[in-house]
Amino acid sequence: MKTFLNLSHAVGFISEALEEDDWKSLADACRAELPAAWVRLQETHRTTPLPELYADREFPKNSTEFKLGGHDTELGHIHIDFVKESNGWEIKQIWMCR
Repeated sequence: MKTFLNLSHAVGFISEALEEDDWKSLADACRAELPAAWVRLQETHRTTPLPELYADREFPKNSTEFKLGGHDTELGHIHIDFVKESNGWEIKQIWMCR
């Protein structure tokens, strides 16, 4: 499973996959199956690039779970869930709540 030591690396990886329409790399990096919602994530990324959107954010130091977006925030209803493991952060799933 692909791991990330910091959020900027994770966001950069996701952004590159979206820009290159690389569904396989993104799907392989997620613990859960990648839903069709990733196409909407591509559209959001084209409007506001994810690295710009999350430039000032970091993974939390004292938590084992972290989420970007969701519930009609900056990514609309798309959620990007991360989980912390011993060797870094993994993408748990990318999903839509609506």
